[in-house]
Amino acid sequence: MKPTRNLIALICFSLFVFTAFTLIEKPNVAKNIQNNHEWDQVEEIVIGRWVTSAFEVPAISDDVKSLYPYISDSSWKYMDKAQGHMLSEVYPQDDQEYHMEQENLVKVVESLGVKVRRPDELEVHSIATSQPYSRDPIITIGNKIIISNMNLEARRLETANYRRIALDLAKNYNGEVVNMPANKPGLHKDNVYLEGGDVFVNGKEIYVGLSGNASNEAGIQWLQQELGDDYKVYGIELQHHVLHLDCAMMLLNDHQGVICKEDFVDFDALPAALKNYEWVEVKPEEAQRMATNGMVINDHTVIVSNAFPEVNAKIKALGIDVVEIPFRKANYFGGGIRCSYQPIYRQ
Repeated sequence: MKPTRNLIALICFSLFVFTAFTLIEKPNVAKNIQNNHEWDQVEEIVIGRWVTSAFEVPAISDDVKSLYPYISDSSWKYMDKAQGHMLSEVYPQDDQEYHMEQENLVKVVESLGVKVRRPDELEVHSIATSQPYSRDPIITIGNKIIISNMNLEARRLETANYRRIALDLAKNYNGEVVNMPANKPGLHKDNVYLEGGDVFVNGKEIYVGLSGNASNEAGIQWLQQELGDDYKVYGIELQHHVLHLDCAMMLLNDHQGVICKEDFVDFDALPAALKNYEWVEVKPEEAQRMATNGMVINDHTVIVSNAFPEVNAKIKALGIDVVEIPFRKANYFGGGIRCSYQPIYRQ
């Protein structure tokens, strides 16, 4: 008996529905928030965005310099000529190169198979504010993305565009998005500060830099309470001329790293898990220009600036694959490659 036209139509419709359903991407499949070690294979990250013709250099004064003790003398001299002006008006080529270096970083990372997300362009204008450094406004620990409280009020304006990314993660990824408690305007004594450049993840141990420029003790206490007893959060004291912990240290894997010992108040007081590390040591002047600030792709690959050939040669001698790229311009404002990204997912 031949099937009727209605039966044939029903079979075809059923096959269509089945095929269409199997092609629809199911929510949360392979979409996770995860960051358990600094060196686990990175698969998805956020990289900041330098917007051309948008950075206004502040008027230089002793008060301004006191807010930025980590900015080098050569950088102050560079900015002195442009103070009170848009950077693009005085250094138009440099302004373009800041942008090009960051976009090149995106291309290099994507060529290594890493998914890259970007914040929207900053919609508000404030002196000395841009958003190339996505390390600080958001922090990934375990399966949590934390929307952080930054120290300098101008930089707090950057948070909005990272909240948009965090909202998508909260809706579509396995994990948790956490807001830090609201702060009072300005540098209020009761404020709770925690910035991603200070935060290192080593399994259930978390290291937080304390230099007086960014994260504070209240931030450490909040983080310990948020993570719970499964984690141990260590405060690591830094010299005041250091902005963040990643300006003084980089963990390449579970036994090798790059460090500037002089940038620590007490290097011998580092947590026990770091005691037996094989370190590539850098000089304070190299650390100030971000010689410790790279992107660790996995436990045997790192992206670094080509501004430090001697340091990079020593990293290679450890058996690490070193990808060197031009990344020097951002250093004028106290940032580097690690400052420019925050992981969303590491295997």
